[in-house]
Amino acid sequence: MLPEVERFNKWLRRKSPRASTHIHYTNDLEIFLRWQEKHPNEINVRDVDAFIEHCQQSGHAMSTINRRLAAVRCFYHFLTFELDVPPANPVIPKRHFIRLGRHLPRDAEDADVERLFAVIASPRDRAMFVLMLRCGLRVGEVRNLSMSDLYLQPSGGSLPRLWLHGKGSSERVAYLSLQALAALQRWLEVRLSCGDEAVFLNRFGQRLTVTGIQLCLAAYCHKAGIWITCHQLRHTFGRHLVEAHVPVTSIQRLMGHVRLRTTELYMHVSDQQIQADYEAAMAEIVKGFLSEGGQPCT
Repeated sequence: MLPEVERFNKWLRRKSPRASTHIHYTNDLEIFLRWQEKHPNEINVRDVDAFIEHCQQSGHAMSTINRRLAAVRCFYHFLTFELDVPPANPVIPKRHFIRLGRHLPRDAEDADVERLFAVIASPRDRAMFVLMLRCGLRVGEVRNLSMSDLYLQPSGGSLPRLWLHGKGSSERVAYLSLQALAALQRWLEVRLSCGDEAVFLNRFGQRLTVTGIQLCLAAYCHKAGIWITCHQLRHTFGRHLVEAHVPVTSIQRLMGHVRLRTTELYMHVSDQQIQADYEAAMAEIVKGFLSEGGQPCT
């Protein structure tokens, strides 16, 4: 690893000590520099053009390419503070970043969720994934959860809640349903006391990593014969809120979305009014078609 990249990694870690940005950005930057086989001072905009073309030909997702470009651009931004004569930033947003269309959140089928939890016996793992499904926690928020973030016996009639450290080092509160509270308490009853304040520990008594949690879920999915990601559990929480007719502004707060338009995407996934309108329209169309002597399609 180049000395500049090491300092970049430490700079990111100082800026966001709870986030995993320093891990992902450093990894993306090293991929970029290894492919270029040039010193950062020698890289120009055409080198970035060639890297994008290489990534596209390799079948990488557009979001992955944009994240790598963001890492490279951030690195050169860091160099402006680090060096007396920094190199020009070779990543030009209007030239390089790929436009992404609007993507709806992909939730999990309720039947698949039931199959998943049917094979999870571990109190720790069950608690982790119930928090994603019933409280909308991101995998990073589960990983960052510490014992001091738990408010399980609040006073004044308030709901039990968690103090979360989310994206961009932002904080938010998540309320616990009876199911989530019960799952979390079952885990805390058997959790070993150790020096680490993390709620969810690995077999060495240390805080789990994001990758460790994702691999744990993948193993359960393989056992159940399905495929669900951590974020799909969170998306399913959002869908369930929409189906329960929760106001969109409340869903925004519960999901921890900065922008309301992000929350509104969930309305497209499960809009019961549109579904009812569609069913009524199809019934009228089929009725009119049959009254004219037509035959229903099979």
